[in-house]
Amino acid sequence: MGISSFVQEYSIRYGEMAAGAFFAMIPALLMVASGAIHAVVNAVLKSGGDKMSGRALIEELTAQIEQGKFFTIYAPRQMGKTTLLRALDDALDARPDFLAIALSFEAYESWPLSDFWADFSERMAYQLSTALPGKNHPNSEAINALLAGQLAVDERSFQRFFRQLHQLAPTLKVVLIIDEFDATPQDVLSPLLQTWLTMYLDRQPPHSLHSVVLVGIQNIARLNFGRSSPFNIAYQHRLEDFSLDEVRDLLGQYTAETGQPFATGVIEKLVEQTAGQPFLVNRAAAILTQEVVKAGTRPITMADLRVAIQKLTRESNYNFETVIRRAAEYEEDVVRILFGADYPFRLNDPLVNSLHLFGIIKEAPAQLCRIANPIYKQVLIDAFQPRQAGLQGAMLVNGYDFRPYVVNNHLLMDAILARFREFIERRGREAFKVTPMPHEATGQYLLMAYLDIVVRQIGAAHFTEINSGEGRLDLIVVHQGRRTIIETKIWRGQALYEEGLTQLADYLASEGQTTGYYVLFHARPTVYGRLPDDALEYTTQVAGRTIHVYLVRLGHLFADEQVAS
Repeated sequence: MGISSFVQEYSIRYGEMAAGAFFAMIPALLMVASGAIHAVVNAVLKSGGDKMSGRALIEELTAQIEQGKFFTIYAPRQMGKTTLLRALDDALDARPDFLAIALSFEAYESWPLSDFWADFSERMAYQLSTALPGKNHPNSEAINALLAGQLAVDERSFQRFFRQLHQLAPTLKVVLIIDEFDATPQDVLSPLLQTWLTMYLDRQPPHSLHSVVLVGIQNIARLNFGRSSPFNIAYQHRLEDFSLDEVRDLLGQYTAETGQPFATGVIEKLVEQTAGQPFLVNRAAAILTQEVVKAGTRPITMADLRVAIQKLTRESNYNFETVIRRAAEYEEDVVRILFGADYPFRLNDPLVNSLHLFGIIKEAPAQLCRIANPIYKQVLIDAFQPRQAGLQGAMLVNGYDFRPYVVNNHLLMDAILARFREFIERRGREAFKVTPMPHEATGQYLLMAYLDIVVRQIGAAHFTEINSGEGRLDLIVVHQGRRTIIETKIWRGQALYEEGLTQLADYLASEGQTTGYYVLFHARPTVYGRLPDDALEYTTQVAGRTIHVYLVRLGHLFADEQVAS
């Protein structure tokens, strides 16, 4: 596959990122000759706990193909599976005895059985006839005659065709590489897998189908394949996210090409925010180098990365659309996970299985579900924010004037948050009734709506920042160029509260801030006990940082639910 055609497809598939921008951003990403893997798929192969580089992955897969193995490669969307296939196809094309047929089943999901076989047969014949001249086979004329008819109308004729091909070309080894195998029509799936199983186990009479590689978003063992047993044939490979070292190498190539370096900590922060997800890494890097810092050799700073992440989380692209659509199928549960609820990570749970399959959640320590990366968390928080949030905020504020809370161009955030706690006590229940939400999300969504109204009155800016800590959501207010950091969490006991104080103090230190604000929402008094009336607001010192603490009681918002239960 040529450079220009790859860039064109990348642009179409990933939406807003122009092909030229991608090309200029990381020239060294593009496919290297001799079957080396594209750096966007310098992803890793998890096999027995080991990780491989992209080149090693191609070599391993090629070795398995040489041995005649049938296997699958699976990962969430936009992890580089399709590019991996092309690299594998190129590697096989250089071998005179191998002939690769690379097809996508993406369009077949709802096709009738006869239409599927007709199109599958026609595309196989076309690829075989196109590739055959390059093999200089002495029986090319007889093989082309065989290809002139429909190769297969069902599973039996599929097997018969490959036996006939072997008779004409005994040394030819056909490798069938199928992308988007998840879209196989259900009526075809079980018989097709059973056919491949038979051909894998029984090489007599001999046939030319040497290896089958299936690529999709899920492990073949999870497909509905009836009585066929893919465990007898399938070597399962899951593509993983980029590691920190891989991202350093990726962006190091960009620096070597352009002379533009990354300031200390920027690459580490990029990996923290993306968790190494290939699309997110490349898209954020494109925004950084094409929109935020357009030219020159000045170092790309943490402030630049912050702007790029904000731009990324506010755009619409195919990746985000897929994540939101799949998460919406379990919206209430996803919202709870977003704000720190503890769901056990059990792949036998259909909810967990589906969300993990599409790369939305990952397994966190203590075998709990967490959103896969901070960027997805931000995108989902925005997507599921109640449409009536503005009305809820207005009901809380009730016409209150916040302009006096700016004195000598200094924002009195301690007073603004104290007023929020009071408003929740007095009017929170009515605001909640506008759009009831899961307990875990209520406080933070109400605070976001409240701050939106405040900043509009005083001429400030408000946005969220997601950090990788458990259940953390930072709300940032920028006024007169000064950032005010407000960390929010759900109250889940004294130990986690103290852990959150330490996290906030560390974050303040990394941002060069001396003062921060810590808002905890206490939504379940029957679980975590009641808070004393005289200890709802106070100031504490942690590691040399001043932290204002606000404990916001929400139990009364859910009083009707508690009575009903």
